[in-house]
Amino acid sequence: MNVCKNFKFLRIARDCIRNLSGSRLPLGVGARVTNGTYTLEPLTKRELIRVHGAEAMPFLQGLVTNDVSRLQEPQGPTSMYALFLNRGGRVMYDTIIYRTNDPDTFLLECDRDASSDFRRHLRTYRVRKRIDIDTVDDEYVPWVLFNEQRTNEIPTKKAEDLFITQDPRVDSLGTRILAPTDLGMNKLIKDLWRHHEVVASSSTPESNYKLLRYKQGIGEGVEELPPGKCFPLEANADYLNGVSFNKGCYVGQELTARVHHSGVIRKRYMPVRFTAPVSSNHIVKSVAGANLGRVLGHAHNRGVALLRIEPVLGGQQQLVIDGERCYVERPQWWPNDVNSKRVQAAIE
Repeated sequence: MNVCKNFKFLRIARDCIRNLSGSRLPLGVGARVTNGTYTLEPLTKRELIRVHGAEAMPFLQGLVTNDVSRLQEPQGPTSMYALFLNRGGRVMYDTIIYRTNDPDTFLLECDRDASSDFRRHLRTYRVRKRIDIDTVDDEYVPWVLFNEQRTNEIPTKKAEDLFITQDPRVDSLGTRILAPTDLGMNKLIKDLWRHHEVVASSSTPESNYKLLRYKQGIGEGVEELPPGKCFPLEANADYLNGVSFNKGCYVGQELTARVHHSGVIRKRYMPVRFTAPVSSNHIVKSVAGANLGRVLGHAHNRGVALLRIEPVLGGQQQLVIDGERCYVERPQWWPNDVNSKRVQAAIE
C-alpha cells in the first residue's frame, strides 16, 4: 500500500507543516515598482522526504554536516542546509532540512532523480531505530520565490498548509515555500497576497531558479554535486551555512574537520560566464592548456564549475572552454575575511 495514500499519514503530514502565519518574505514594496516583479517557480526537480520517529533528531545528527539539534531550539532556524557524506568524507547528497510542529518529524528536500537512492541511503543507517522514512511527494511541493534586484520585506497574510522560510544558504536564493500539490500558482499567489502587494510571474528562460543558482555559483542535486566526487568544503558548505564544526561525530566528519583546520582547500564551486554555447566538453583550461576544473551545470551563458582557486582567482590567466573565452568571478556571498592561512594553503 502506498503510505502517502493512507488517511492517517496524510493527516499527520498536514499537521506537521509549520504554518508561519504573519511571517515576512524578502520581497519588494509592491506592484507599482518597475522591478518589483518576482519569479515564482515550482521546484519540479526537488522532492520532500519525511523522517519521523522518536529518534529522528539523533539519527540525522549522526549523518549530516550541520547541527540538526538547532532546529529544535525555541529560537532556532526553521530550516537548514546540510550535506550527507560517505565514510571517505565526500558529498553524497545535498538537502534542506525543514522543522515542523512535531519535534520528532523533519522534512528533507532532495534531488527528485536521486530520491530512491537517498531514501535507501537513510534506511541503510536506520538499523533498529524507531524511524519512518517516506516520501510526501503526493502531498507537498517546494516552490521558490525570488527577485534578483530587491531584498526588502513585506508581511504575508495567514496561509493554511504553507511553510514559508528564507533559503538557509544565501539570501539571494530567495524564499522557499512548501505548498500542497493541488495548490496552483494563481491560488498560491492569492493565499499569500490578498491585496496584490506583489506581482509574481512564472519562470522564463531568462529568469529561473537554475539560472539564479548558476549566477551565484551554487551547485545542487546529483548532476552538479555527483555522489562521491567532491568534498563538502569544495562545495562551499562552510560558506553556505551547511556545516557545523562544533557538533559531535557524523559520517565523514573526520576528514571534513581536518581539511577545515588545515586550511588546505584548493578547489571550490564558482560561477562561470560563457561567451559561446557549451558543448559536451566541460573542461575549463588556461590559454596555455592547463586544466583548471570542470563545468558541472550550465544554462544559457551561465554555469557552475569546480575550479582551482589560485590559478583562477589569484592569477591573471585567461580562461577558455572549447577554445572560447569564459569568465569567473569571486562570488559576492563569499566571506571577505578569508584568513591568510587559507589563501597561502590554496597557493601552495
